[in-house]
Amino acid sequence: MKLLRFFIPRIEYILLIAIFWGIVASGPRILNFDGDLPRHILTGNLILQTQRVPTTDIFSFRTTGHPSFPHEWLSQVLFAVAYNWLGLDGIVLLTALVIMFTWGIIYRQAIHRSKSFFPALVCIALGVGASQIHVLPRPHIFTYLLMAIWITLLEGSSENKTRPWWALPIVMLVWVNLHGMFVLGMIILGIYLIGDYLDHPSTTWFTSQKAKSLLLAGGLSLIATFFSPSGPKIWEAIASLGSNAYITSKIPEYQSANFHLPETWPFIIILLLIIVGIARSTARTPWTPILLVIAFTGIALYTSRMIPLFAMIATPILAKALAEWTRNEYFQSRLLAIEENISRINSTANGLVWIFAIVLIATVFLRSGRTIDPTGKGNIFDPRFFPVEATSWLKTHPQDGHMFNEFDWGGYLLLRLWPGQQIFMDGHTHIYGEALTREYEQVITLNPGWGEILEKYDVQWTIVRVNTSLAETLSTSSDWATAYEDETAVIFVRR
Repeated sequence: MKLLRFFIPRIEYILLIAIFWGIVASGPRILNFDGDLPRHILTGNLILQTQRVPTTDIFSFRTTGHPSFPHEWLSQVLFAVAYNWLGLDGIVLLTALVIMFTWGIIYRQAIHRSKSFFPALVCIALGVGASQIHVLPRPHIFTYLLMAIWITLLEGSSENKTRPWWALPIVMLVWVNLHGMFVLGMIILGIYLIGDYLDHPSTTWFTSQKAKSLLLAGGLSLIATFFSPSGPKIWEAIASLGSNAYITSKIPEYQSANFHLPETWPFIIILLLIIVGIARSTARTPWTPILLVIAFTGIALYTSRMIPLFAMIATPILAKALAEWTRNEYFQSRLLAIEENISRINSTANGLVWIFAIVLIATVFLRSGRTIDPTGKGNIFDPRFFPVEATSWLKTHPQDGHMFNEFDWGGYLLLRLWPGQQIFMDGHTHIYGEALTREYEQVITLNPGWGEILEKYDVQWTIVRVNTSLAETLSTSSDWATAYEDETAVIFVRR
């Protein structure tokens, strides 16, 4: 009987397996959603090869030598290691593992706070659905994981337990080198401090052990943010990322989500249920969860890339609110008795081995060259999105001089052609700034003076999408000749 229970999986483990397998199966889609991943792989390999983190740009001829704040260098190394091990399959596996572990931690938080099985499970399903809007193989996935750990540590320090405040600076030291959203950790810690003070508004709060622990953890965590290749300047770099209205207006993920699309509806459902749950709760809701929901609702409405972070913050809060609501108003409901029985049966099972088994099966399948995605394409850079064939042609027909390239092809061109060829621009807009980004837009949109921009940088050849205004203009110009063309890209060389 014990052996049987060991192999019967818990319901939450089945959910985590579904999260993992769903991301692995969607590999071709997430790999070809934007053009940043190839540059992350190249930079990570460069760090591994040189044993140093570059702090100036070396990839674009327009910004060579300009300061480059490596706020994602450790993530890039992890991506490079995964890529060197198993190619793009390794990248997809790494992404799936990180997201699965993230939601595993959040589930534990949800079940711990709600002490109710069904609300925790339903809220996790909603949270996972809301987060899918921005689950991509990019450094921000490590922020998801570390934020889940960060919240868990802060919740532990808020209870009458041994307060693990000393772990917060350690997590922050890792976070500041993995991704620039480490600033959210400091903001969340500040919210916990403010919320706890508002719950106990007196001068004695400052001398309480809890306040001292959080303040000490906050101070040490702030100091930890200075221990990255950029030092204290990392704060200046992160502030510049979202402060330029022109640049953020050109990046879709910085825009507000279109709430008419079904992919945003889980976010709306979570938000509405939190409002109802807190409103119907007879117990007084502490300030900290209220402030967290307000803060992350605001930034999620402002920019779609923050919706997954809202979902991760809000899911345990929602689970607790729903559990209290149902216990208070439906305490005689047969559903609560059914839930208790299922929860008891579920707790007697184990089945953790199935998570390891599914991860191993997926790894073996991908390593053997088999495909898991429903389309059977496999984890590749899609020739319909990236200039795969054109770049292969360039490998055998290298061009002299500077290039002009599509914005979201820059990273892929670097991965395939660097160091023999530098690019005009890629998605790392914090390096280029507004002035150089406007130059790119001037050329790609054929605004007056676009030709002068190409002459200014002595551009000798271009690689752009077919059937675009720029491609049509260059194809009819006496100054340019078509050197290569396929269904995705066309290459022009100056006559």
